[in-house]
Amino acid sequence: MALGTGKRVALGSLVAAVAAGTVIVLLERSPHVGGTVAVDEPSAAELQAFAGATVFFGHQSVGSNIIGGVEPLFLAAGETAPGVVETRGQVPSGDGFLAHAHVGTNGDPLGKFADFQALVDGELGGQVEVALLKLCYADVVAGTDVDEVFAAYVATMDGLQQRHPDLELVYTTVPLTTDRSWKAVLKSWVGIDDQMGPADNLARQRYNALVREKYGQSGRLFDIAAVESTMTGSPMVRDLGGETFYVLNPALSSDAGHLNEVGSQVAAAELVRVVSATLAAG
Repeated sequence: MALGTGKRVALGSLVAAVAAGTVIVLLERSPHVGGTVAVDEPSAAELQAFAGATVFFGHQSVGSNIIGGVEPLFLAAGETAPGVVETRGQVPSGDGFLAHAHVGTNGDPLGKFADFQALVDGELGGQVEVALLKLCYADVVAGTDVDEVFAAYVATMDGLQQRHPDLELVYTTVPLTTDRSWKAVLKSWVGIDDQMGPADNLARQRYNALVREKYGQSGRLFDIAAVESTMTGSPMVRDLGGETFYVLNPALSSDAGHLNEVGSQVAAAELVRVVSATLAAG
């Protein structure tokens, strides 16, 4: 499967067509409250810069989806993909690799920050050029103290930058979930909370707004939430109590919170673009 001839991967209209087993994705720019993202299909130069970089990506399952989209993205462009290694310490010798690890425990964002910090301050930090941590949708829900989590994120990243001045940090928004299914809605009515409801995505919107406000102009923001909310026809905009929030586009999802093959490649394309831009600016 390949990202097809469409060059724009942007918030707005998405047309996915299946022809001879190939998914062709055509996207156009349109407004998105909280930040517009225009994800171009990576150029050869961007792909090559990413493949030659030493990157560490701390994540959980949605991060695994994104990493799974990297190799198909490169193959579709006729470029050699970087080596991918799961590690919490030793990395491959030679030029260029995407190192990654499952960081912390879902539902404990502060614990994830501490784990990521320990990894970067340890053996990994001296072996990579770029590092980023992505929270899970389970880390920011309706009951989360969004301001506390954001303050802890900023403190973690600021501390790492001070201790590792040559390390390029990339910042991230928290992923979204789709609209609840009717079964999940019924369960929520009887007190079975899957943490994937409107109030949960609204909390994610509030957190992501803080991230965009601080890091949106840095050129180092991997806005996974903005990529995820792309949809056919119009943005996946919702309202709760007069506040706007966004949801994961089901055309990009394999279930309520994870990415399918198309979503994985679209997100991987944005990761490649942001990392290559970070390296060029650094």
